[in-house]
Amino acid sequence: MNKYIVSNNGLGIAVGVIGSTAAEDAVLAENIYGCNISDHLFGSLIYMASVKQFKKFLILKEYFKQWDNHWAANNGREIPIAPNVYKFTKAAINNVKDIMSSVRYENFMSQISARNNEYQIGAYQDEINEE
Repeated sequence: MNKYIVSNNGLGIAVGVIGSTAAEDAVLAENIYGCNISDHLFGSLIYMASVKQFKKFLILKEYFKQWDNHWAANNGREIPIAPNVYKFTKAAINNVKDIMSSVRYENFMSQISARNNEYQIGAYQDEINEE
């Protein structure tokens, strides 16, 4: 099942997030990039500037997971071995490559705006009887 659905949205993109971590993704995107978010279409809908920004967001998200896993494996003990930032970054980038291969690209935002416009086309009843 695809977790992310990407659509064009004006000059940027809209990313529909499905799944149990949709709210966490929305909060993280808002905190890191100041993205606008919404929850009326999917688990969350995140408005971003570009697909490149979306990839960077995923890399940061996966990096934080690697960081959390490192400390969880050590039960939160202070260990003299410092975390390896390069190792975390490399693992995060490899995970994002797998995630990006399952991202679905669908232009759902233009479909939604087209549906909203179909009700606004036509003349008012008063204008028809005027002439």
